Amino acid sequence: MMIKILKIMVLALILVTSMVSVASVAKAQACKGQACLFGQACNGANSNVCTQAKQQGTTDPIAGPNGVISVAANVIAVVTGVIAVIMIIIGGLRYATAAGNAEQAAGARRQIIYALIGIVVVALAWTITRFVVDKVIQ
Repeated sequence: MMIKILKIMVLALILVTSMVSVASVAKAQACKGQACLFGQACNGANSNVCTQAKQQGTTDPIAGPNGVISVAANVIAVVTGVIAVIMIIIGGLRYATAAGNAEQAAGARRQIIYALIGIVVVALAWTITRFVVDKVIQ
């Protein structure tokens, strides 16, 4: 069970990292000429997304401060963080109810360790995502 959750967290990390990579490469390629694909996406547009982006001081609804990439990274980080905290609580309960059984106590310890590793991975993924998005905006 913990291996599955750890695999899901790693896949979420890969997904977020790949989204940021694709956006930064696309922006770099698009901005070589006169027109910048993401930075100029809202020039002359009147959609709700562009209106919100303009109110926040940017014309970039993809990689802006509250763009799609930032929102997706935040949602993934919160969801996986909540799951990891729940797994730590369950692991603690399993450890407390092991009643001297070494196998159950070891399994509970591993569950807590994997959940903590998951939190660290998600925190690092979120930090890397924010760093790359901030660099893409500049």
